Amino acid sequence: MTESIYKTEKAKEEILRLYDERLKACNIEYEDIYVDTFAGRTHVIATGDKSYPPLIILHGINAGAPMALESIKGLNKKFRIYGIDTVGQSTKSAETRLPMQGADYGKWIVEVMDKMGIEKAFFIGVSFGAFLLQKVMVYYPERIMKGIFVVPSGFVNGPFFKSMQKLTFPLIKFMRSKAEKDLTKFMEAFYSEIDAPAIAFQKSVLLGVKVDYRRPIILQAKDVEKHSAPVYAMVADDDIFFPGHIALEKCKDIFTNFKGSYVLKNSKHIPAKNRYAEIEQQIGKWLAE
Repeated sequence: MTESIYKTEKAKEEILRLYDERLKACNIEYEDIYVDTFAGRTHVIATGDKSYPPLIILHGINAGAPMALESIKGLNKKFRIYGIDTVGQSTKSAETRLPMQGADYGKWIVEVMDKMGIEKAFFIGVSFGAFLLQKVMVYYPERIMKGIFVVPSGFVNGPFFKSMQKLTFPLIKFMRSKAEKDLTKFMEAFYSEIDAPAIAFQKSVLLGVKVDYRRPIILQAKDVEKHSAPVYAMVADDDIFFPGHIALEKCKDIFTNFKGSYVLKNSKHIPAKNRYAEIEQQIGKWLAE
């Protein structure tokens, strides 16, 4: 039996309550879909007419599908969007943590597609979700119609000393004090705006989850030699985790089929909500090309 990623059952209940609140705030019609995979039961949020082209979105670390969906939810007028809850994270999927090396994450995503009858799809990978998308590109490139990276991991990591100063030390201080002011100081490094739901979510995850701090493996050009579908990237110019301009240049170097880029100016890793329309519009343009 897999050891729980949650420190207590109460912590799990609280995180899933916040998950449901975030999904409700999206204000969309959706279906809950559960499929069984080798990695365990996987939860998918589906929105948009079943006749529309499939668009799969892969969320950031411990964020859950609702947080990824909220910035592009209007695309459900033209696409059947599938927000897949990543296994091994604070989501409604199984708590199985897969190895960062090898094909397992890609195999899991493709098995979810197979169980839902999706032969090929458009993909969006957000933050850690970009690393998951890379796994599909490396091992199952024929399943991708277009791949879009948003504030992507897997291309570059942030500078060590800046990360220690802005992330590691404030995080250690918060884990000791449990004080909201210390949590806010930590969040200021990567949130463009901080609101009550964001504070509640981060506090619940940091205090209630055995957080997986493994870093995504950096993608190399040789890894995606078989990938031929169009690739696009959207980065933030003030991203402490994955510096935007460097990530963008690496992306251009790696993919011979790189088709377009967009920089979210004056934005940290997690954009402000007033940027969602901008994000959705640009991704919609790429999907329509």
